[in-house]
Amino acid sequence: MRRPVTPVTRRELFDFGLVLYGEEPAALLPPVTDEQLAEFVVQDMESFWLPSLDHPERWDRDIWVDLGLLTLARATVTLRDGKLITKAEALSVLTELGAPAEVVDDIRQRRYGDPGPASRRWIARRAELTLTFLRPAIEQVVSQWPPRP
Repeated sequence: MRRPVTPVTRRELFDFGLVLYGEEPAALLPPVTDEQLAEFVVQDMESFWLPSLDHPERWDRDIWVDLGLLTLARATVTLRDGKLITKAEALSVLTELGAPAEVVDDIRQRRYGDPGPASRRWIARRAELTLTFLRPAIEQVVSQWPPRP
């Protein structure tokens, strides 16, 4: 499988990469400007995450809930502050953005706690809550780019 090194990955390598062997990232990859990073983040929200909301069956899976919400939070901070944050930091941002608290708690518990099995009823409710929150949140992120003076 071949995958491009995205602007987000390049920025992570430049900002946080630890070289154990070989050359520094700057010797191998071009740097990423703040504008390039922001453009990529908005394009990803618009071309990948927004259309994914039209497939409700996906949102019964933990990975879609986790990555959809965490990506939104991380994108929001990148566009607002020009910096990258961890997935753990994104959980607090989700709360600030008004994401459903019970879904944020569910993500936190599954990632960092001992959640036990989820009921079909909770999985369906979690999907509904996530989709209801994500669509307007992503649309807002996309509509606010590029920023107007």
